[in-house]
Amino acid sequence: MKAKFKGRRKIKIWLFKLFGAIIVIIASFWLAFKLLFDNINLDLNNNTYLNYLVNSAYGYYNIADITSLSSTEFLLKYSFGIKEFKSGIDNINLSTPVTSVVEEETTTNAEPLVYIYNSHQTEGYVTNIAEDFNINNTVYLGSYILKEYLSDLGIPAIVEDNNIVDVLNTNGWKYNSSYKASRILLEQAKKDNPSLMFFIDLHRDAGSYERTTTEIDGVKYAKMMFVVGLKHENYAPNLELANTLNDKLVAIDASLSRGVLPKDNAGANGIYNQDFDSNTILIEVGGQYNNIEEVNNSLKVFASVLYDYLKGIL
Repeated sequence: MKAKFKGRRKIKIWLFKLFGAIIVIIASFWLAFKLLFDNINLDLNNNTYLNYLVNSAYGYYNIADITSLSSTEFLLKYSFGIKEFKSGIDNINLSTPVTSVVEEETTTNAEPLVYIYNSHQTEGYVTNIAEDFNINNTVYLGSYILKEYLSDLGIPAIVEDNNIVDVLNTNGWKYNSSYKASRILLEQAKKDNPSLMFFIDLHRDAGSYERTTTEIDGVKYAKMMFVVGLKHENYAPNLELANTLNDKLVAIDASLSRGVLPKDNAGANGIYNQDFDSNTILIEVGGQYNNIEEVNNSLKVFASVLYDYLKGIL
């Protein structure tokens, strides 16, 4: 009996010592961690910090992409949910950037030449994975895609960020006064940026998918159409501009264009702010059934068309 009792006592003593050792280890670890946490100042550079955020929260992000947040590819990949895509016709002959035509010295802070806005800012395209991030694929986002492609070609551009709905509400106007609201923003943009010489009102149509889509060499594009208002006296230069741009688009591939649509019928706006400047255009890119990749492909082509036009007149 005494032997069994002594054996049990030894086991209890051993367990007590083991438990004590575990407590000491945990306490030592906690004290060491607290000491390091309170007294060590980590000096992290931006890339290290971004790497940490990327690896811990957004594992599929590529740190190389994050270093160029303004790239169209980044927007499509991480904002719109398109991780792999064909970016459209690549064999367009481009040479000297427009900024070098305008200035002898090209600068990264060149004054903007192109103003992109959306009288109907909420016109949407087919949504995709972006829904999960509360991002809507609209013509407003299309404006930023176009801006980036123009920037890639050396054409400084700005996008109107003010909310058209806010302007309507402030003035007590309804949706059918959207062109009146965008006119206020248009005039202010020109006042703030006297260098602006080209004004693009980007829209989308409401046609069927078959009507607003074309496929070229296995890549789908949202078809483009120019709308010209004839209800003002000086519409001729606007119409000529639309025809010139359309001709350049057709020269790349005729199926990309739905042509030029002059409007002077009753019920149509008929002006579309094109009386503001002879270089004001309204372009409809695709329709409500197109996705942002198809819109991207078309805007890349249109950027090259606009580049070619500006290079010829500057």
